[in-house]
Amino acid sequence: MKSKTPILVYTHSDCTFIWPALIGQVQKYVKDVEVHFGYNGNFKDLSSHNIPEDWIKHTYDDDLIWTEKVNQLLKQFESKYVLFIHEDWIPTNYVYGSVIDDMTDFMDEVNCGFLLSYINPGHPRILNRLHDPNAAKELGIKTKYDGYYFYREDSHIFQPAIWNKSVLEEFTEKLKKRKNQNEDSDCLEFMRHKNAYSIQGEEDIVDKRTIKSLFFPHMHALSEGLWNFAKYPTLKDLLDSYGIDTNSRGIHTWWTLEYQ
Repeated sequence: MKSKTPILVYTHSDCTFIWPALIGQVQKYVKDVEVHFGYNGNFKDLSSHNIPEDWIKHTYDDDLIWTEKVNQLLKQFESKYVLFIHEDWIPTNYVYGSVIDDMTDFMDEVNCGFLLSYINPGHPRILNRLHDPNAAKELGIKTKYDGYYFYREDSHIFQPAIWNKSVLEEFTEKLKKRKNQNEDSDCLEFMRHKNAYSIQGEEDIVDKRTIKSLFFPHMHALSEGLWNFAKYPTLKDLLDSYGIDTNSRGIHTWWTLEYQ
């Protein structure tokens, strides 16, 4: 049985170069989750890119600003929650619908508007106790999954997350942003009132945050148009295996290394 919560992939035809890895990895690892694929409506060559037939396609008006594009996609389907990702957030291990449903059960219990797939690297209380073996138990909420805890977050960061769909719709209606890095002061203040949480394994707070995510293990392939090979040592080989030209752009260097 499929999860009650779908995945929404937001993308643009400028990013077709990364689609083979996205499609291949989602097909390999995402189980019992409905996938919605949102792209710019003025792109007329979708049929040549092997988008799976069972992915539900949606389009947005490319003349809109970013928040309006996302809002237009959200209005095209019904669900209480949505796992929102961009095309360069590539799954690297299994994404199970049953786990996502457990996450949304927790969100129901605590009226959570946003659940981040890994702990915010800037989480102040955790950063002060990174090497304290008791930190997770004292600061987190134990889950049914061994070693994983929910953490209360101050706000959000735009990384793979489960959103209450009405919160994301409100975000995209009230905050008019042209770019997808919507973590400025207005956005942060808005989300401080939406009861944000994250989930993280207690042994993976220092490193492996994203690739050991419980509900969406992934590698973030690009930052500012550059490859994240410094952060993820295995990323280049993964992309090469899908025939992606990894020499066509530079390498981003400021990310913290995630050991793999």
